[in-house]
Amino acid sequence: MRYAECSWDSVDPALSRRTLESISRPFGLSVRGTVLAALTAGTLGLGLALGCQAEPRVRPTPAPAETVSVAAAVPTTLFDPLNPDRPIEYDSSPRGTHTSWVTARPGFQSSLSSADRGGISPCSTQEVDTSAFDGWTSLSKGRFVAPRESAIDAAGRFDLVMHFHGDAPVLRELVHSGQKLVLYTLTLDPSEAYGALFAGSGLFNSIVLQIEGALSKSRGRPAHVGHIAVSAWSAGFTGISALLGQPEAGRLDAMVLIDGLHAPRLAESLDRSLQPFVDYARRAVAGERFMLVTHSSIDPPDFASTTETAHHLIAAVGGQPQAVHRKDALGLEMVEFFTAGSFHVRGYAGNDKADHCAQLALLRDAFTALGKRWQP
Repeated sequence: MRYAECSWDSVDPALSRRTLESISRPFGLSVRGTVLAALTAGTLGLGLALGCQAEPRVRPTPAPAETVSVAAAVPTTLFDPLNPDRPIEYDSSPRGTHTSWVTARPGFQSSLSSADRGGISPCSTQEVDTSAFDGWTSLSKGRFVAPRESAIDAAGRFDLVMHFHGDAPVLRELVHSGQKLVLYTLTLDPSEAYGALFAGSGLFNSIVLQIEGALSKSRGRPAHVGHIAVSAWSAGFTGISALLGQPEAGRLDAMVLIDGLHAPRLAESLDRSLQPFVDYARRAVAGERFMLVTHSSIDPPDFASTTETAHHLIAAVGGQPQAVHRKDALGLEMVEFFTAGSFHVRGYAGNDKADHCAQLALLRDAFTALGKRWQP
C-alpha cells in the first residue's frame, strides 16, 4: 500500500531536523526522503507515523536474514615433488627487512649441536650396508661403483651419476635411495682445482669410456652409458662450471648442486659467472633437463653465498622462493622452497661446517628423482 507524502510540519517536533539529517546522511537521502523511507520501513516509530497523513498501514516485510560467507580454507602445506610422502609447511613468520630477496645475504645464522641432531655429527662417517654394490673400481682419475644386480639393462645400457667432491657419503645416499645407478666420484686434494681438470682436457669423455670398458668386462657383454647426471658438493661445482663450456655439456641430462654454487659478489661478475647455470635452469623449467640446487645459510665474507646464487637463478627464471619449514635428515631445517618444471631449489638454515656436511643427505632425494626420471 502507498504512503502519502509527509511534510516537515507533520513530523513530531520531538524529532528535530538535526536528528533526521544524521539518519539520512549515511544513505545519501534528503531529510524529506528520510521521512518517506522511515515511514516505509516503520523505523521512526508511531509518533512520527501519526504525524503524517498516510493511507492505511500494513505490517512491514522483514528484511532478509544476513548471509554470512565462509572463507575457503587456506592451504597450510606444499607438495614436494622430490619427496611426495613428506609435505612442507608454509611459514608466515617475519623474515627480515631487506629490500630485495634476490641480493639479500643469508639469514638463519645459527647451527644445531650434535645433541640437537639426535647425537649425529654430519661430518663423521655414517655407516651403511653397501653389499648391494660392487667394490670401488679405480680409474685414471677418480673411481666408480656399480650395483651388483641390474647395473645394465637388456640392451646393455646403464645410467651414470658423476659426482665431484665426496665419496663414501655420496654412496651412502645412493644406497638409501634404492636406485640402480652407476656412481663415479672424484675428490681432489685441496691443492688441485676441478675446473682446470675438466677445461678442454677431454677427461669427461675419457672417464665415460673407462667406465663403459670396465662394466663390459665385468658383465661379459657390451655396456654403454645411457643418461648422465653431474653432481657436486662444495668446491666440486667448479668442475661442472668447466663442463658447461665444453661440447660434452650436451650429454648432461641432469645437474645437482649441493650447497656449492659460488660466484663473485660484484653484480657484473656474478651475472657472467652464473649465466651457464641460468641457461641450464631455464631448460630445466621447460622440462628438457633436471636441476636441483640446495643451499645452507653460510655467509662467506668475500664471495656470493650459495643462498645468493640460488636466489639469482630463481629470479632469472621469473620465480620467487616460498618461506617454509620442514625438518630433514641429519638435523637439516628447510626454510625455502622453489619448484618450476624440473628446476628445484631447497634452502636450509645453518651457518656452520656441520650444516655444510649435512647437505650431502639431500642427494638421496636427488637420486630418487633421477631414477624416476630415467625409468624406461
